[in-house]
Amino acid sequence: MYRLKPAIFLLIILMTFTSCDGLKESMSKVFDTSARTKYERQFSGPDSLMTKWKGEYTRAAGNSLEISDGFTFTAFSANNDLHAYGYSLPLTQGDDLRITLRSHNPQTKFFIDVYGADSSAETPKSELLKNGQFTKVIERTGVYRIIIQPEIVHQGDFTVSIYTQPSLGFPVAGKGNKDARSFWGADRDSGARSHEGVDIFAKRGTPVVAATDGYITRTGNSGLGGKQVWQRDGIFGYSYYYAHLDSIITADGRQVKAGDTLGLVGSTGNAEGGAPHLHFGIYGSGGAVDPFPFIRQRTAPKATEVARPSGSVVKAGTNIRSGPDTDYEILSVTAELSEAKVLAGNGKWFHIRLENGAEGFVSASGIK
Repeated sequence: MYRLKPAIFLLIILMTFTSCDGLKESMSKVFDTSARTKYERQFSGPDSLMTKWKGEYTRAAGNSLEISDGFTFTAFSANNDLHAYGYSLPLTQGDDLRITLRSHNPQTKFFIDVYGADSSAETPKSELLKNGQFTKVIERTGVYRIIIQPEIVHQGDFTVSIYTQPSLGFPVAGKGNKDARSFWGADRDSGARSHEGVDIFAKRGTPVVAATDGYITRTGNSGLGGKQVWQRDGIFGYSYYYAHLDSIITADGRQVKAGDTLGLVGSTGNAEGGAPHLHFGIYGSGGAVDPFPFIRQRTAPKATEVARPSGSVVKAGTNIRSGPDTDYEILSVTAELSEAKVLAGNGKWFHIRLENGAEGFVSASGIK
């Protein structure tokens, strides 16, 4: 009997997978190991609860709500509410996204989904909050969807903070944002080239330190950068460029930890005769990237619990907005007194759901 050669058999299988979207989706579900999928498979309660829980996730994924960096909110959660909280947030390559949570029951599972809102090709992969914290270094600038949902058995309010921190340490000892005075994209040589880095000014001899763990790939004195150090953080990671040094204190091939001194601030290369500073650059597989978001220092928000409003009726003529401020888009305006479920609170703003299922933010003055 004629038998297919293994290569032909494999080709047929690949063609089948490629041409049948339904099959690809089914196979992706079979091999999906996300925290949410595992939970769904292991859940032994009523099917109606799981159906509602999944529906709440879908609702959160599809709403039009937006937030800004440093957003905090208190979620008002009753038994078996099953709500998921979904928001869009602009993030920049190099940001370290942080989500922290304070809950009445630290044993409760909280599922976190973070994915690019503008990429239909990206499949969300749920993760569990660990010790009340979630972190993700952003690799691509864009708008991201963030969805937070407790497990089905959760009861009680909880407070969430969503903010960013630098993913790298600041590369000049004792310095910070105010010392960075020349940024990515600035004209150089009368517009002949653009600045592929950030300049951090400091006194000559100030220590230049490793922004992260890694190893030194090259040191030397040449070209525009003068005395310089190149560091890499892994085989498939970024390369970091420290230039215009007064002196080099590390060596090729050396393993370094974040904060180790690599050299001293100077003005060598094409900076000779100018104010001492470090030129700091970052290079990925696609070339140079803006390094400032990687090192920009920022303050974490203070998480403050918000009390539930005494009422749940939205006044007539109230603006329903896409975010918790008057700068955000007006999604609708209530024509009459409208019953609403208050899902969460942020300062003087509340995340509500109207009886028709529409969600948005209203100011505290709009609720009675």
